[in-house]
Amino acid sequence: MKVIECAGKTYRMTRQRQTVLDVLRRTNPPQDATWVYQEVRKVIPNISPGTVYRTLNLLRRAGVVAEVKVEGSTGYYDTSVDLHYHVTCTACGRTVEGKADAGEALKAQVASATGFVITGHHLGFCGLCSDCAQRQQ
Repeated sequence: MKVIECAGKTYRMTRQRQTVLDVLRRTNPPQDATWVYQEVRKVIPNISPGTVYRTLNLLRRAGVVAEVKVEGSTGYYDTSVDLHYHVTCTACGRTVEGKADAGEALKAQVASATGFVITGHHLGFCGLCSDCAQRQQ
């Protein structure tokens, strides 16, 4: 039986939890909880929104997924929990991700400046994608 460890507790990997995780793993770019719910309903039609939201929260707390919050939007869920960044277009909402070479250096700088032990981060940028930038010219 598969389990999830979270805050010192062990949770069973139920069919619902596995389906939410499977949907997230095949998703790029990250999507919000409403989108995840709609996709999970295609597999489990009678699943409730609350079950999906609680599962996303559990997976986030367990470190299996990251919740990416972009200014002016709801959170997006991503199974890539390694150091990377997201760039979101403020006009059309398109989001892309990439690797941040400076991620470790930035973590060390923030830790030094704040005295925190940094256990994770979410780095996001916003601007205009090339299509929207061209339309605005």
